[in-house]
Amino acid sequence: MLSPILKRKILNHFKKWCWQPFTYTGPAYNLSYYLALWSGWIRERIDPTDKIKELKNYSLNVNKRKQNILKNLKINSADRKLFQIAADIIYLKAYRKDGVFFGMYVLDKLLREIGSRLNLSIKQTRMIAYWEMPAAIRRSYFSADILNARREFSVYYQKGRKGAIYTGAKARKFLAGLNIEKEIIKKVSTISGTVACPGKARGLVKIVNLPEEMGKMNKGDIMVAHTTFPSLVPAMKKAAAIVTDDGGITCHAAIVSRELKTPCIVGTKIATQILKDGDKVEVDAGKGTIKKIK
Repeated sequence: MLSPILKRKILNHFKKWCWQPFTYTGPAYNLSYYLALWSGWIRERIDPTDKIKELKNYSLNVNKRKQNILKNLKINSADRKLFQIAADIIYLKAYRKDGVFFGMYVLDKLLREIGSRLNLSIKQTRMIAYWEMPAAIRRSYFSADILNARREFSVYYQKGRKGAIYTGAKARKFLAGLNIEKEIIKKVSTISGTVACPGKARGLVKIVNLPEEMGKMNKGDIMVAHTTFPSLVPAMKKAAAIVTDDGGITCHAAIVSRELKTPCIVGTKIATQILKDGDKVEVDAGKGTIKKIK
């Protein structure tokens, strides 16, 4: 039986941080996630005091290593400022993403309330454009048929200050009129990208683009994704190497891989199209290459 004090601390922690994996449409962590996590640590007899100390020391040690590198390489003050600017950019990029995800989590609550007043589901409510929302709330009504049509097939186009939404045949006609060049993917023996964290690894490919696909990941697999975000971190922790289509050295995959010390190549553009689940590959995150092997 939990004491009232401990129960309150658990609930406060849950309410403060449950939004972290939300991205743009959720879901957030539920209370059972934290309870399962904490009960696992208790069974493993992990001392929280030691864990907190370890995290604090990690940050201090990284800073010490950074200062030693700058000293040993005799980096001048002007270049040190550039390195610090780069470090600030990486921090702010992650902070910005946290801000966006928290904002989407709060917005979701607002949309659910609006949906309940309009007798609409959250998926329908998300299809209402911002300029349509005031009138819908005043009238306590918005056509569910229109929203369902938008969910089925629609295009949002903006030129100037106000956007336009096309659905069905009109949306298809609009798209047909655009000159969109399709990239032709040729057969390649080697995929290349930008090195985000050096190292080498061999393993089986697992394509993981969504949280519900994380169950296929086993320890030592090569995680391949279009891009990564916070709710995919549990899969990233299992990976022997991480490969993404998008991103640069300051993207989410790059930052997390460096924290995990996991070899990582980003910005390949075509990895998820060339590779498939079960392919055996060799990742050389020194050269920035991924090769299929037998």
